[in-house]
Amino acid sequence: MTLSLRNRLLAVCFSTLVFSGLGMLAVMVVRGDPERAAPVILGIGLSLSLLEEFYIQGRPGRWLRAMHPAISMLIYGLLITVFALTAMATVRTYMGHMMDAPEGRHMHDAGAMPEMRGGGWPGMVVVFPALFAISIVTIMTLRVVGYLGGANLFHLMTGKYYRPVLEHRIYLFLDINGSTAIVEELGPLRTRELIGKFFFDISAPISDNGGEIYRYVGDGVVAVWLWETGTTRNRIIRAIDGIRRAVEKERDHYERKFGQMPRFRIGVHGGEVVTSEEGDTRRAIGFYGDAIHVAARVEQMAKEVDSQCLVSEAVVKALAHPDPRLKPIGNRDIRGIKAPVALYELGREAEPTPS
Repeated sequence: MTLSLRNRLLAVCFSTLVFSGLGMLAVMVVRGDPERAAPVILGIGLSLSLLEEFYIQGRPGRWLRAMHPAISMLIYGLLITVFALTAMATVRTYMGHMMDAPEGRHMHDAGAMPEMRGGGWPGMVVVFPALFAISIVTIMTLRVVGYLGGANLFHLMTGKYYRPVLEHRIYLFLDINGSTAIVEELGPLRTRELIGKFFFDISAPISDNGGEIYRYVGDGVVAVWLWETGTTRNRIIRAIDGIRRAVEKERDHYERKFGQMPRFRIGVHGGEVVTSEEGDTRRAIGFYGDAIHVAARVEQMAKEVDSQCLVSEAVVKALAHPDPRLKPIGNRDIRGIKAPVALYELGREAEPTPS
C-alpha cells in the first residue's frame, strides 16, 4: 500500500465519521429511529467519502474544483443530497418488500429513516434541507482539512509541536523557469492558470512518495519529507522522477492551451531543523534551521549551473540505494553558509526501449 493510498483511506474514515455523526444527530432531532437509520447513514457516508477522495480530489474531479468555491460547494452539496435520497428510497423500497415477513412487520411503526414515518412530500420538507445542510457542513470540513493538510491538522490538534522539536527532514524547492517572460507572453491571468495546472500535476508524485506540500511561493513549491520517509526506497528521487513524468505526460495539453511547456528546476537538501507551532489566532507549523535555507540556495544554484535538479551530498549518502544518475558536480559555496556544500546532479530516467 502506497503512503498516498494509506492517507486517502484515513481521510475516507474521517469523512465517513463526520457525515455519519451529523446524520445521526439529524435523525435524533427529527425523532427518527437511530438504530435503523445507522446502517443507511453509514453506507451513504462511506460511499460519499470514497467519491470525495478517489474522484472529486483526483484528476477526474478537476472540473468541479475549477469552479468558483461557492458554486462548486452548491453543486456538490446537491449531488450528495440527491445521492443520499436515492439511496434512502432504495432502502425504503427494499424494506417494503420485507414487510410481509413476520420479523419485518414491526418496522411499519418505527421506520428505518425519518422520511418513512411521514412518507411522501411532507417528509421531504424535513429530510431534503437536513441532508443538504449535512452535506454542506461535511464538504466544508473536508475542505478545511484539505487546506491545512491532514497531518498538520492532526499535529495542531494533538499539540505535537506545541513545544519545539528537533527533527531531520528533507526539503525540495521547485521553481518555474522564466516566469517573468511567461507573464509577458500570456498575461497574468493565463499565467496563473498555467501555474495552477502545473501545481496540480506535480502534487500527486509528491504525496504518493510520502511528501507534503509545505507552501506555495509565487511560481514555486516547497515540499517536505521526514528524513526516514524520504530516504527509504529513495522516495525523494522517485518523487522527482514522478514530477518529471507527470509534466511530460501533459505536454500536449500545455502546448495546445498555453503554447509552451513549463520548465522548472529543483533543489534538494536535508538536515536537522526545529519544528514548532507558530502564530496565535492563526496557527501553523513552521520549520527553522540551516537545512531549509540551504535547500533554497541549492535550487538557485541549479539555475547558475544550468541544471534541472541538484541534490546535496547529505541526502545522496542517506539514500537507501545508490542511483547511478546522480553525478557529482563538486563543492559549491552557498551564500550564508560557511562550509561549501557538495552537490550532485540528477539525470533523467532512461527512455523506455521500443518493443
